[in-house]
Amino acid sequence: MPRDRRGGLGLGAMLGFAVGDYACNLYWQSVSIFLLFFYTDVVGLPAATAGMIYMIASVFDGAIDPLMGVLADGTRTRWGRYRPYLLFGAVPLGASFVLLYYQPPLQGAGLIAFVLVAHLSFRVTYTAVSIPYTSLTARITRSSDERSTLAAFRIMFATVAGLTVAMLTRPLASMSVGPLGGFAVAALAFAAIATIILPAVFVAVREPPLEAEPPRLHLCQHWQAVRGNGAFWVLMIGITMAVVCSTALGKSVLYYFKYYLHDEAGAQIALSVNAAAGLLIIPAWVVASRRVGKRGAWFIATAWGLAGLVFFAVTDIRSSALMTGFLVYMQVAVLGIAMTFWSMLPDTVEYGEWRSGLRTESVIFGLGQFFLKVALGLGAGLFGWALGHVGYVPNQPQTPETLAGLKTIMIVLPAFGVAASGLVMWFYPMRRDDHADIVRDIAQKTAAATAASPQVVNSPELVREPSLPQRIGERAYQR
Repeated sequence: MPRDRRGGLGLGAMLGFAVGDYACNLYWQSVSIFLLFFYTDVVGLPAATAGMIYMIASVFDGAIDPLMGVLADGTRTRWGRYRPYLLFGAVPLGASFVLLYYQPPLQGAGLIAFVLVAHLSFRVTYTAVSIPYTSLTARITRSSDERSTLAAFRIMFATVAGLTVAMLTRPLASMSVGPLGGFAVAALAFAAIATIILPAVFVAVREPPLEAEPPRLHLCQHWQAVRGNGAFWVLMIGITMAVVCSTALGKSVLYYFKYYLHDEAGAQIALSVNAAAGLLIIPAWVVASRRVGKRGAWFIATAWGLAGLVFFAVTDIRSSALMTGFLVYMQVAVLGIAMTFWSMLPDTVEYGEWRSGLRTESVIFGLGQFFLKVALGLGAGLFGWALGHVGYVPNQPQTPETLAGLKTIMIVLPAFGVAASGLVMWFYPMRRDDHADIVRDIAQKTAAATAASPQVVNSPELVREPSLPQRIGERAYQR
């Protein structure tokens, strides 16, 4: 990829890569914000059934992520390991997304089966593109600071995609074209945009040449590279706790505006303002992570989120404007955790390589997305179950008890998850400068081993850890 004068990634290279997140998040933001609502209030599925379908699809999606990681990690083409998936996966992904929002003329078990199969099909095609795409982060740079900047650009494009979805879904959903209902028309428009962008990312991004590729790892070697990676496992537990429980807040926005505030149109405004605010929030988190480190930024985000939930618990918000302000406040915490997560994840690749002598990239990202998607699925399922438990009935006036239950869901689940994630991240072993030291140590050991015997590279015989045990390795075990 094009480099700047200092040998780092240039701005054009970063933007050319990060715009792929706009494409991916046209799909992902739509699924996250509107799909469950589409199931309950358009298709007419019971909330518990809709939540169960979403949960099954998310768990299935997560289960195939590591398998896709192994497949992508073993791919060798003249275009690289990961780029071909962006080129050849774009069209199937777009088609499956339109099918996801198609409302068939079915009822009962047939309708449920169709919705489930369509959702699973989308998850397969999305995984085939998203795992190779995110894995490129670890390929195109080993600089922790550059990865923070890349994560910021990625989330900014994801935020713009969220803004696009929030602003255009409702207007497009008021249309219909032949057999396609309004939501399917919106899906078709978003799929068309994403299908153009993903091949453009293929053109803009370059991977290291084939001669720089290490040998393929066997399945057991992938596991060997991951199992002792303490940084990765702590990060996975932290993000899982945060996402499972905080999903309830994001899923509840449409319901809160429609039934609690009686301002369904206000939800579109709130989501749009929330997404737009992210463009200002993300640069602030880049600065914060460079000043206090990625782990410190995570702690700040959790404290910020807990403070907002306390405010929501003691305030009866009956104004759309005040609710929008609260959501923007909480967006600060959500984006802080998201940005630090995606910035930390590629750093765990080198930590695992340093610990085991084996480098695995897409398996790390595959497992990372496995935990993330399972957490989202469990969160959606938990939210659907809780919504049904408090007496929610679609498209009907809700009882005061149901509305009180909805607010309780929006407070208790996110507060537990955010607090638990902050506690878990206390055990994250890498501090601000540790990753740079690890990268230098790996480079020195690799150079020495290559000079002695080229066959030793990317082998468990090349164990990295002894050079830095006192400051990083032992500290992880002393906690």
